[in-house]
This record gives sequence, structure tokens and C-alpha cells, in this order.
Amino acid sequence: MPGPFYEIEKEAENLEKQSKEEFNKKNFILSISLLEEAKEIYRKLGFQGKVGMLNQRIARVKNLIKHEQQGAVTITKSQDEFNKRVKKVETEQQRHQEKQLAEQKVLPSEVQTTLEKIKLLVEKAGREEKLGNYPRALERYEYVLELYRSIPIEIINLSNEISEIEKKLSIIKNKN
Repeated sequence: MPGPFYEIEKEAENLEKQSKEEFNKKNFILSISLLEEAKEIYRKLGFQGKVGMLNQRIARVKNLIKHEQQGAVTITKSQDEFNKRVKKVETEQQRHQEKQLAEQKVLPSEVQTTLEKIKLLVEKAGREEKLGNYPRALERYEYVLELYRSIPIEIINLSNEISEIEKKLSIIKNKN
């Protein structure tokens, strides 16, 4: 037969059960709050063993929260490392472009003129593409491709640029 404190004890047990459910949902703060409420009820009932047990459980959940926060710091550090790698790649690309510019300075004047013309055409084609004028952009990129191929490989290797233009042409053809 249940004692006079049976209902109050059941309430504390329900709070513990709810705490476990919230813990499983990874809602740790609410889980701790529910455990604190249950602990207070057990304290009023004089169940010191239960109070001690709940104190341990609360401490474990708090440690888990602390551990997850440290994991978030680790993720932030990983993100920083990733950003450093991206910056390194960007720096390499910039060096590559500077190297190409240096190569252009020693190129014959007609090749330099052609490269400058290509640069302007690529800018114009890009604008046309953004405006949605795909036929005009397509024509410009095809002409750029033709100009790139007219420059001998012995003078300067433009195979990367040619492949980039070919990719853009295929993208525009798919849009058109």
C-alpha cells in the first residue's frame, strides 16, 4: 500500500524519466533542470541516496556539455586550418597569374596584343553571359578560343586557359 509521500515520489520519478528523454534528444540544459527539480523533491523527502545519485548524474551531463563545447572549439580550429589551406591555394593561384604576366612581358608584341584582346573579349563575354545574352557570349568565347589556338605553344602554353574557355562554352551551350 502506498505511503503518504507516494505521489510526490512518483512526481520525482517522472521528472527523472523526462530528464532521460530530454537527454536522448540532446537537450542537456533541460535535462539538468529536470534532474535538479527531482533532486529537490528527493531532498524534501529525505532520500539522501537518491540526491547523491542525481548529483552524480547532473555532474556527468555537465561534463558532457563541457566536452561538446570543447569539440566545437576543435571544429572551429579545423575550420581555421581549412581557411589557411584555402588561402594558400589562392596565394598559389596569384603567383601563377603573376608568373603568366611575367611571361607576357617577354612575349613578342603581336602575342601580347592578342592576349590583351583576349582579356577584353573574356570580360565582355562574361558581361554578356551575366545579362543572359548567351548567343553573343557564345560568339565571343568561340572567338577567344580561336585566338588562344592561334598562339604557338612554343611561345606560351595556354592549354589551361583553352580548357577553361571550352568549359564555359559547354556551359553556355547547355543554357542556350
